[in-house]
Amino acid sequence: MKNIIFFDGVCNVCDHTVEFVLKHDGEKNFYFSSLQSLFSAQFFREKNIEINLDTIVLYFEGEIYYRSDAMILILKQLKVFTKIIGYTLSIFPRFFRDFCYSTFAKYRYSLFGKKEVCKIPKKEHLNLFLE
Repeated sequence: MKNIIFFDGVCNVCDHTVEFVLKHDGEKNFYFSSLQSLFSAQFFREKNIEINLDTIVLYFEGEIYYRSDAMILILKQLKVFTKIIGYTLSIFPRFFRDFCYSTFAKYRYSLFGKKEVCKIPKKEHLNLFLE
């Protein structure tokens, strides 16, 4: 199975995160699916997992990661400078990282807004989006 980043498709911050990963994923390690998509609904239903839109979810090498663990693992798979950020963040305990992540997620719409509809990928990236 592919490594998949599940993101909130109407979140502006999430949209920029996806763009960042697309730009820095030289190995094309990741595929993407919005949490609002039919693919995501079926994927999580098959695994008996309930998800909500306030977290990023990463399916990586057969395991599922959430919040800061997902972000750190994603960063560690990208180009050199992002690996450094990922390793640096992993020094902090998960409870602290997830507290910061959850606090930011709670206010992301009010700080950065949201879209009315999910992102439509650029033509050159269509094959990386699972809908």
